[in-house]
Amino acid sequence: MSTESTTWFPLFEFQDWIYQSFLLLPTPQELDAAPGAPATAKKWARGALLCGQALTTPTPGGYVLSGVLSFRPGVTLTVSAQGTLGVGNMPATFEATGVGTEVATLGAIYRLVGWVFPELPIHNGGGRVANVRGAIWAVRGTDARPDVDLSGMPLGTVGSFVIAKS
Repeated sequence: MSTESTTWFPLFEFQDWIYQSFLLLPTPQELDAAPGAPATAKKWARGALLCGQALTTPTPGGYVLSGVLSFRPGVTLTVSAQGTLGVGNMPATFEATGVGTEVATLGAIYRLVGWVFPELPIHNGGGRVANVRGAIWAVRGTDARPDVDLSGMPLGTVGSFVIAKS
């Protein structure tokens, strides 16, 4: 079978992960600037992602993963993820929901979509995950403040995220 069509399973386990998200906040002048010009951005969040082993789904070609994203003691999100397997050297997909279940985060909801990039070469149908990259959307704030996200940003805020080995 050719490597261009061989599927691979993302191997998340036995690794320590750092989650970071960023907001792109261009000024009006930066919006009008030519491509390649700098734009204002800021770090939105940083935390540790603890996850178990990804498991295959009953429907062939997919995986599920669960874990906890911890920003500091008492500020955590329970994470449920799913995606499709990677093909050849192409990334697997990643869709996740982070839900606040502790007092400080109760009710908060975030959605993430992106891609799982493997370390190359891939061996025996399993690719150790190099990083996950994509977009995050603040869907709902906490029960105490449902109209803003955990950092005070308005609902609907979208940023980019990177999950990489620590």
